[in-house]
Amino acid sequence: MTGYLNYLKQLILYLHQKTLTQLRRLIQFTKLYKLTQLNKLPTLTKLNPTKQYRLDIGHPDRIVILLVGCGGTGSWAAHILAQLAVWAKGAGIDLRLYFVDHDRVEEKNLVRQNFCPAEIGFPKAFSLAWRYTAAFGLTITPVVEQFSAALLDRYRPAYSAQGTLTLVIGAVDNVCARRTIAEAITAKLEQNQGPGGQHKYFWLDAGNERFSGQILIGNSLDPEPLLSPLGYCIGLPLPHLQEPSLLLDRDRPPVDLSCADLNLLEEQSAMINRAMATMIGLYLYRLLQSRDLCWRSSWLNLETGATKSNPINSGCVVAPTPPQRIPVTTPDQPRPTAAPPPAVLDPEATVCPHCDGTLIQGEDEWSGVLVGVRFCDSCTFREEFCPECGGHIVEAQSMIGNEPQPSITCMECDWNEPIPARTTPVPPVAATDPDLVTAESSVTR
Repeated sequence: MTGYLNYLKQLILYLHQKTLTQLRRLIQFTKLYKLTQLNKLPTLTKLNPTKQYRLDIGHPDRIVILLVGCGGTGSWAAHILAQLAVWAKGAGIDLRLYFVDHDRVEEKNLVRQNFCPAEIGFPKAFSLAWRYTAAFGLTITPVVEQFSAALLDRYRPAYSAQGTLTLVIGAVDNVCARRTIAEAITAKLEQNQGPGGQHKYFWLDAGNERFSGQILIGNSLDPEPLLSPLGYCIGLPLPHLQEPSLLLDRDRPPVDLSCADLNLLEEQSAMINRAMATMIGLYLYRLLQSRDLCWRSSWLNLETGATKSNPINSGCVVAPTPPQRIPVTTPDQPRPTAAPPPAVLDPEATVCPHCDGTLIQGEDEWSGVLVGVRFCDSCTFREEFCPECGGHIVEAQSMIGNEPQPSITCMECDWNEPIPARTTPVPPVAATDPDLVTAESSVTR
């Protein structure tokens, strides 16, 4: 009942806002602004362009953050992510960090990046992961390779009824790496058919020039924000949809130089990466902790000291999805039959059909009979199977001798094992105290 009331509430708000939108278009079309000013209509207050919508991520209790790029911006953002993981641990959220970078620390990196001379020669991802694992008592996984779409499947969070979230933070210094991230996130959103679903994907991209930088966040393939009738945002365009120039080749020196090389040539400020890491931390704080992020992008310029953020103040209102209808039966109608049990997995299967976790096989007792069992190490999936052929087993009545007896029977082969009868244990009789017996006999006399 509560689900239908919530659906009706969203539907009424959705129709109301649609009506107001059509009314505003009608006023613009007929050019009646001089007679009825838009800001003087009390019924159009919900279309106030200054209203900002909060980006909602639901309530996931399992979050995976992949920091792609551990150089100029990523090395400074690593410390912020480690502190975020400490907060999540205290809040009961399973937050896992993965630092992705194939490069190694060089002497030229010490000027601008968050490394020390003792780390020269080591992989950047390994150095940062080891440092903050030891400092905060966390488990940070270094991935010493280039980012690819396979990493999203390899480090996908386990299934959770409250939902899961994968956040990719792009701190790369070249267009090719940013294109790879865009293609991977796009493929996942197309597979999920939108920003909703049980598992959500977000992309937070940070890039910079000599004195300026930008940060954009998105989780949707739609060209405009998606708004809920309840007054919050559920989908933002991906960064490359908001700013297509992110994936375009830019004019660079004849030799493709990294940010560290550009810094040695005094082509990049030593402070811009620290400022970009701070902006990443601000976005993560408002997205995951305070849950009040209402920006879609931010731009800063250290030369002029100006910072500008673009708020989420418009978008397309999405119609609510009606809840699943529950069949109602009367005493005269038969109750709906239960769905048939799922097909038994292949005996050689090693992947959970619910959450893609790892299946563990062993033996366990079912009503006193030893049978085979497989269960998932990440969710609540469990299945008993025949110890001989791996087929589906049920508890049924079998004729043993001339009397029916409950047993465990395989539906695939002739395996059958009777369930042993349960015997009620006799409580032990306490031993009598000889002194009490003597005293009782004397009283009787």
